[in-house]
Amino acid sequence: MKHNVFHKVPSLILNKCSYLCIIEMSHWLIEGGKNMLSQKFYAVAKTGTLTKGKPEVTNYYFADSVNEENMIDIVVALEKESNHPLADAILRKFEQKNKLTIDVENQIGKGLTGNYKGKNYRIGKPTSFEDVSDEYIRLNNEWASEGTTVVYVAVDEEVIGLIALMDVPSEHAKATIDYFREQGVHTTLITGDSEMTGKAVAKQLGIDEVIANVMPEDKSRIIDEQKEKYGVTAMVGDGVNDAPALVNADVGIAMGDGTDVAVDIIDLVFMLKKFI
Repeated sequence: MKHNVFHKVPSLILNKCSYLCIIEMSHWLIEGGKNMLSQKFYAVAKTGTLTKGKPEVTNYYFADSVNEENMIDIVVALEKESNHPLADAILRKFEQKNKLTIDVENQIGKGLTGNYKGKNYRIGKPTSFEDVSDEYIRLNNEWASEGTTVVYVAVDEEVIGLIALMDVPSEHAKATIDYFREQGVHTTLITGDSEMTGKAVAKQLGIDEVIANVMPEDKSRIIDEQKEKYGVTAMVGDGVNDAPALVNADVGIAMGDGTDVAVDIIDLVFMLKKFI
Protein backbone atom coordinates (compact mmCIF):
# COMPACT_ATOMS: atom_id res chain seq x y z
CA MET A 1 0.00 0.00 0.00
CA LYS A 2 1.45 3.39 -1.01
CA HIS A 3 1.10 6.45 1.20
CA ASN A 4 1.74 10.10 0.41
CA VAL A 5 2.42 11.94 3.65
CA PHE A 6 3.21 15.36 2.17
CA HIS A 7 1.74 16.66 -1.05
CA LYS A 8 4.21 19.53 -1.26
CA VAL A 9 7.65 20.09 0.24
CA PRO A 10 7.97 23.52 1.91
CA SER A 11 9.59 26.02 -0.43
CA LEU A 12 13.06 27.35 0.27
CA ILE A 13 13.19 30.79 1.88
CA LEU A 14 15.82 32.89 0.10
CA ASN A 15 17.49 35.55 2.24
CA LYS A 16 20.48 37.10 0.49
CA CYS A 17 23.38 37.68 2.87
CA SER A 18 26.97 38.64 2.10
CA TYR A 19 29.95 36.70 3.37
CA LEU A 20 30.80 39.56 5.76
CA CYS A 21 27.25 39.50 7.05
CA ILE A 22 27.50 35.75 7.56
CA ILE A 23 30.59 36.18 9.69
CA GLU A 24 28.98 38.92 11.78
CA MET A 25 25.76 37.00 12.36
CA SER A 26 27.27 33.65 13.30
CA HIS A 27 29.25 32.32 16.25
CA TRP A 28 32.60 31.10 14.93
CA LEU A 29 35.41 29.27 16.68
CA ILE A 30 38.58 29.60 14.58
CA GLU A 31 41.73 27.51 14.98
CA GLY A 32 44.66 28.52 12.79
CA GLY A 33 45.20 31.48 10.48
CA LYS A 34 44.25 30.22 7.03
CA ASN A 35 42.65 32.72 4.66
CA MET A 36 39.04 31.67 4.19
CA LEU A 37 38.57 33.96 1.18
CA SER A 38 41.41 32.30 -0.78
CA GLN A 39 39.51 29.06 -1.38
CA LYS A 40 38.74 28.10 -4.98
CA PHE A 41 36.75 24.98 -4.16
CA TYR A 42 34.23 24.11 -1.47
CA ALA A 43 33.13 20.54 -0.80
CA VAL A 44 29.93 20.37 1.23
CA ALA A 45 28.32 17.42 2.99
CA LYS A 46 24.52 17.61 2.78
CA THR A 47 22.81 16.47 5.98
CA GLY A 48 22.90 19.07 8.74
CA THR A 49 25.06 21.40 6.64
CA LEU A 50 23.00 22.50 3.65
CA THR A 51 19.91 21.02 5.25
CA LYS A 52 18.33 21.49 8.66
CA GLY A 53 19.32 18.01 9.79
CA LYS A 54 15.72 17.15 10.69
CA PRO A 55 14.46 14.81 7.94
CA GLU A 56 10.84 13.66 7.83
CA VAL A 57 9.18 10.69 6.19
CA THR A 58 7.35 11.88 3.06
CA ASN A 59 6.27 8.58 1.45
CA TYR A 60 6.37 4.87 2.15
CA TYR A 61 5.20 1.70 0.47
CA PHE A 62 4.98 -1.96 1.49
CA ALA A 63 3.99 -4.82 -0.78
CA ASP A 64 0.41 -6.05 -0.51
CA SER A 65 1.78 -9.53 0.18
CA VAL A 66 3.17 -8.53 3.59
CA ASN A 67 1.44 -7.50 6.79
CA GLU A 68 2.16 -3.77 6.95
CA GLU A 69 1.61 -3.52 10.70
CA ASN A 70 4.08 -6.32 11.37
CA MET A 71 6.65 -4.79 9.00
CA ILE A 72 6.38 -1.42 10.73
CA ASP A 73 6.98 -3.15 14.07
CA ILE A 74 10.15 -4.71 12.64
CA VAL A 75 11.32 -1.47 10.98
CA VAL A 76 10.95 0.40 14.28
CA ALA A 77 12.81 -2.35 16.16
CA LEU A 78 15.71 -2.07 13.70
CA GLU A 79 15.83 1.72 13.62
CA LYS A 80 15.82 1.99 17.42
CA GLU A 81 19.37 0.63 17.33
CA SER A 82 20.62 3.36 14.98
CA ASN A 83 21.83 6.89 15.78
CA HIS A 84 21.45 8.14 12.20
CA PRO A 85 19.20 11.21 11.62
CA LEU A 86 17.08 9.13 9.23
CA ALA A 87 16.39 6.67 12.03
CA ASP A 88 15.06 9.49 14.20
CA ALA A 89 12.71 10.52 11.39
CA ILE A 90 11.41 6.98 10.93
CA LEU A 91 10.84 6.59 14.67
CA ARG A 92 8.90 9.86 14.75
CA LYS A 93 6.68 8.65 11.92
CA PHE A 94 6.00 5.04 12.88
CA GLU A 95 4.78 3.56 16.13
CA GLN A 96 5.11 -0.07 17.14
CA LYS A 97 1.87 -1.90 17.85
CA ASN A 98 3.80 -4.83 19.28
CA LYS A 99 7.10 -4.31 21.10
CA LEU A 100 9.84 -6.37 19.49
CA THR A 101 13.44 -6.90 20.51
CA ILE A 102 15.84 -7.70 17.68
CA ASP A 103 19.62 -8.01 17.74
CA VAL A 104 20.67 -5.43 15.17
CA GLU A 105 23.94 -5.02 13.30
CA ASN A 106 24.86 -1.82 11.48
CA GLN A 107 26.90 -2.98 8.48
CA ILE A 108 28.85 -0.31 6.61
CA GLY A 109 27.55 -0.13 3.07
CA LYS A 110 24.60 -2.44 3.77
CA GLY A 111 22.59 -0.70 6.46
CA LEU A 112 20.76 -2.21 9.42
CA THR A 113 20.29 -5.97 9.59
CA GLY A 114 18.60 -8.19 12.14
CA ASN A 115 17.10 -11.66 12.50
CA TYR A 116 13.56 -12.25 13.69
CA LYS A 117 11.67 -15.57 13.73
CA GLY A 118 14.14 -17.21 11.36
CA LYS A 119 14.17 -14.43 8.77
CA ASN A 120 16.77 -11.77 8.05
CA TYR A 121 15.53 -8.19 7.77
CA ARG A 122 17.54 -5.35 6.30
CA ILE A 123 17.07 -1.61 5.77
CA GLY A 124 19.61 -0.02 3.45
CA LYS A 125 20.49 2.14 0.47
CA PRO A 126 18.95 1.06 -2.86
CA THR A 127 22.41 0.53 -4.38
CA SER A 128 23.14 -2.19 -1.81
CA PHE A 129 20.38 -4.47 -3.16
CA GLU A 130 20.30 -6.68 -6.25
CA ASP A 131 17.40 -8.09 -8.30
CA VAL A 132 14.93 -5.38 -7.31
CA SER A 133 11.54 -5.43 -9.02
CA ASP A 134 10.60 -2.72 -11.50
CA GLU A 135 7.90 -1.32 -9.21
CA TYR A 136 10.40 -0.48 -6.46
CA ILE A 137 12.87 0.96 -8.95
CA ARG A 138 10.12 3.15 -10.41
CA LEU A 139 9.06 4.46 -7.00
CA ASN A 140 12.67 4.98 -5.95
CA ASN A 141 13.39 7.05 -9.07
CA GLU A 142 10.16 9.02 -8.72
CA TRP A 143 10.76 9.94 -5.09
CA ALA A 144 14.52 10.49 -5.41
CA SER A 145 13.92 12.93 -8.28
CA GLU A 146 12.03 15.09 -5.77
CA GLY A 147 15.14 15.30 -3.59
CA THR A 148 14.21 12.64 -1.06
CA THR A 149 16.49 10.01 0.45
CA VAL A 150 15.10 6.53 -0.19
CA VAL A 151 15.82 3.35 1.77
CA TYR A 152 14.67 -0.16 0.93
CA VAL A 153 13.23 -2.67 3.39
CA ALA A 154 13.97 -6.33 2.62
CA VAL A 155 13.24 -9.80 3.98
CA ASP A 156 15.95 -12.35 3.20
CA GLU A 157 17.31 -9.84 0.65
CA GLU A 158 13.97 -9.58 -1.18
CA VAL A 159 12.84 -5.94 -1.23
CA ILE A 160 9.28 -5.69 0.09
CA GLY A 161 9.05 -1.98 0.84
CA LEU A 162 10.68 1.42 0.70
CA ILE A 163 10.64 4.64 2.70
CA ALA A 164 11.36 8.16 1.40
CA LEU A 165 12.61 10.95 3.65
CA MET A 166 13.13 14.65 2.98
CA ASP A 167 15.55 16.93 4.80
CA VAL A 168 14.56 20.51 3.97
CA PRO A 169 17.40 22.88 2.94
CA SER A 170 18.31 25.49 5.55
CA GLU A 171 16.78 28.91 5.00
CA HIS A 172 19.89 30.63 3.68
CA ALA A 173 21.76 27.78 2.00
CA LYS A 174 21.09 28.99 -1.53
CA ALA A 175 22.21 32.54 -0.73
CA THR A 176 25.48 31.16 0.59
CA ILE A 177 26.05 29.02 -2.50
CA ASP A 178 25.17 32.01 -4.69
CA TYR A 179 27.83 34.06 -2.94
CA PHE A 180 30.48 31.41 -3.53
CA ARG A 181 29.61 31.35 -7.23
CA GLU A 182 29.92 35.14 -7.46
CA GLN A 183 33.43 34.82 -6.02
CA GLY A 184 34.41 32.23 -8.63
CA VAL A 185 34.39 29.36 -6.14
CA HIS A 186 33.41 25.89 -7.43
CA THR A 187 31.03 24.02 -5.11
CA THR A 188 30.51 20.27 -4.90
CA LEU A 189 27.90 18.36 -2.92
CA ILE A 190 29.29 15.13 -1.44
CA THR A 191 26.49 12.81 -0.35
CA GLY A 192 25.73 9.22 0.49
CA ASP A 193 22.39 9.63 -1.27
CA SER A 194 21.71 8.54 -4.83
CA GLU A 195 22.87 10.67 -7.73
CA MET A 196 19.26 11.52 -8.54
CA THR A 197 18.61 12.80 -5.01
CA GLY A 198 21.89 14.70 -4.93
CA LYS A 199 21.21 16.37 -8.27
CA ALA A 200 17.72 17.42 -7.18
CA VAL A 201 19.16 19.14 -4.10
CA ALA A 202 22.04 20.65 -6.10
CA LYS A 203 19.64 22.05 -8.69
CA GLN A 204 17.50 23.64 -6.00
CA LEU A 205 20.49 25.32 -4.35
CA GLY A 206 22.62 26.05 -7.43
CA ILE A 207 25.54 23.76 -6.54
CA ASP A 208 27.99 23.15 -9.39
CA GLU A 209 28.74 19.44 -9.00
CA VAL A 210 27.45 16.33 -7.23
CA ILE A 211 29.40 13.29 -6.07
CA ALA A 212 26.82 10.75 -4.90
CA ASN A 213 26.68 7.27 -3.32
CA VAL A 214 29.71 8.18 -1.22
CA MET A 215 30.73 6.06 1.75
CA PRO A 216 32.14 7.94 4.79
CA GLU A 217 35.58 6.42 4.29
CA ASP A 218 35.70 7.70 0.69
CA LYS A 219 35.34 11.41 1.48
CA SER A 220 39.00 11.99 2.32
CA ARG A 221 40.07 10.43 -0.99
CA ILE A 222 37.58 12.64 -2.84
CA ILE A 223 39.08 15.71 -1.19
CA ASP A 224 42.50 14.63 -2.47
CA GLU A 225 41.10 14.36 -6.00
CA GLN A 226 39.42 17.76 -5.83
CA LYS A 227 42.56 19.42 -4.45
CA GLU A 228 44.47 18.18 -7.49
CA LYS A 229 41.72 19.47 -9.78
CA TYR A 230 40.90 22.84 -8.21
CA GLY A 231 43.78 23.72 -5.89
CA VAL A 232 43.09 25.19 -2.46
CA THR A 233 40.06 23.37 -1.07
CA ALA A 234 37.69 23.82 1.88
CA MET A 235 35.39 21.14 3.28
CA VAL A 236 32.21 21.84 5.24
CA GLY A 237 30.69 18.94 7.14
CA ASP A 238 29.89 17.06 10.31
CA GLY A 239 32.79 17.36 12.74
CA VAL A 240 32.45 13.71 13.74
CA ASN A 241 31.50 11.67 10.67
CA ASP A 242 33.41 13.86 8.22
CA ALA A 243 36.48 14.36 10.41
CA PRO A 244 39.06 12.66 8.11
CA ALA A 245 37.93 14.71 5.09
CA LEU A 246 37.86 17.91 7.15
CA VAL A 247 41.43 17.31 8.28
CA ASN A 248 42.54 16.50 4.73
CA ALA A 249 41.11 19.71 3.26
CA ASP A 250 43.18 22.89 3.21
CA VAL A 251 40.48 24.39 5.42
CA GLY A 252 38.15 22.15 7.46
CA ILE A 253 34.87 23.73 8.55
CA ALA A 254 32.81 21.72 11.05
CA MET A 255 29.22 22.12 12.17
CA GLY A 256 28.99 21.71 15.95
CA ASP A 257 28.99 23.25 19.39
CA GLY A 258 32.70 22.85 20.00
CA THR A 259 32.29 19.74 22.15
CA ASP A 260 31.39 17.11 19.55
CA VAL A 261 34.23 17.94 17.17
CA ALA A 262 38.00 17.70 17.38
CA VAL A 263 38.55 21.46 17.61
CA ASP A 264 42.33 21.17 17.70
CA ILE A 265 42.48 19.58 14.23
CA ILE A 266 39.73 21.57 12.49
CA ASP A 267 40.23 25.12 11.27
CA LEU A 268 36.79 26.56 11.91
CA VAL A 269 33.67 25.50 13.82
CA PHE A 270 30.16 26.90 13.35
CA MET A 271 29.04 27.00 16.97
CA LEU A 272 25.31 27.25 16.14
CA LYS A 273 25.29 24.17 13.89
CA LYS A 274 24.17 26.31 10.94
CA PHE A 275 25.98 26.80 7.64
CA ILE A 276 25.23 30.53 7.79
